[in-house]
Amino acid sequence: MRFFSLSFALLLMGEDSLAFTPTPIKDTKSTSLFPQPRSKHRANFHLASAAADPEINDAPPLTLTPPRKVCLMVEPTPFTHVSGYSNRFSEMLRYLSKANDKVDILTVDAKTPERDLPKEKFGYPISHTQGFTFPLYDQISLTIDLPEMKGATIMEKLKPDVIHASSPGFIVFPALFYARVFRIPLLLSYHTHLPSYAKNYLKHMPRHVEFAWFLLRFAHT
Repeated sequence: MRFFSLSFALLLMGEDSLAFTPTPIKDTKSTSLFPQPRSKHRANFHLASAAADPEINDAPPLTLTPPRKVCLMVEPTPFTHVSGYSNRFSEMLRYLSKANDKVDILTVDAKTPERDLPKEKFGYPISHTQGFTFPLYDQISLTIDLPEMKGATIMEKLKPDVIHASSPGFIVFPALFYARVFRIPLLLSYHTHLPSYAKNYLKHMPRHVEFAWFLLRFAHT
């Protein structure tokens, strides 16, 4: 009986009152940490734009994050010859300069006369420490940064946010030492597959490949 009374009352109020009108929701920005996935149409538009204009670069701007202080420890030197290895570090330093990062460079070159050694690259100072010529490949110079320990001077003066050292090589060992003593994060970039070189240059030494892998694990872990 109560049901029929309620239905009758609603009919008397008219049809319009039966229509449900949702409460409008204000347009608010998403607080999610993850961006919404791009639609297929938008993705296709970006691909078409990139194909039409090769200058389009969707990479974030280099100044998106605050400038960093970097100590670059690299051997053999990439600054007195031209190669893919040299171009790799040259391009890296060029982009670091665009990002307004501050870099001090430590390297070694025992074959170039001191008067001919470069003093800077993209405005970044280059320090040369004492080293030696690698007996198995006399075109390159290596170092453990002794006895001068110029790396320690750079750490105390620059107080870098990160140490970037090239690997494999002898300069990895002072880089490991400075990273642990000064408690600075260490980044190693890998440029030569040491076990493959061990097969060519250390093939007369027993277990030369295993020894090469041991050195890599020690340095990189």
